[in-house]
Amino acid sequence: MANLNRIVLVGRLMADPEVHTTLEGLPMTKFRLMVNRPLVGGGNGADLIEVVAWRRLAEICGDYLKKGQLVLVEGRIQNRSFEDQLGQKRWVVEVVARSMTMLERSEANIKRSENSNQKLETKNQKEEVVGQGPVDEFVDDAELVSDLPF
Repeated sequence: MANLNRIVLVGRLMADPEVHTTLEGLPMTKFRLMVNRPLVGGGNGADLIEVVAWRRLAEICGDYLKKGQLVLVEGRIQNRSFEDQLGQKRWVVEVVARSMTMLERSEANIKRSENSNQKLETKNQKEEVVGQGPVDEFVDDAELVSDLPF
């Protein structure tokens, strides 16, 4: 049987993403998702899941994600270790994101989108004023019509 390491999570960001650049110049973004889960005795609990995104996805997450936003993350689970400031070996379990989908828009994204639409409308209005009116694509085809045998 083939190995499979894939996870899909839907949750809310606990804080704004942390954007970093590695020594090699690779963009990396970290954030925590709060994911709901049912409890055995009834009710709901929540798990906090560390997520790491790399390269272009890291840039997108850093630019567009905000605290409280609902997102879907698809990726793989990874274990890694590091030494803390006291020299103790620590282990981390995290999700390395392969893709991310915003399930709702943050206020910042709504404002950014409205500003882009206003700029586009202004640009289109200027083009309409500068334009020379509608173009008749068939003006030069009048000669061809008289040559038809029917």
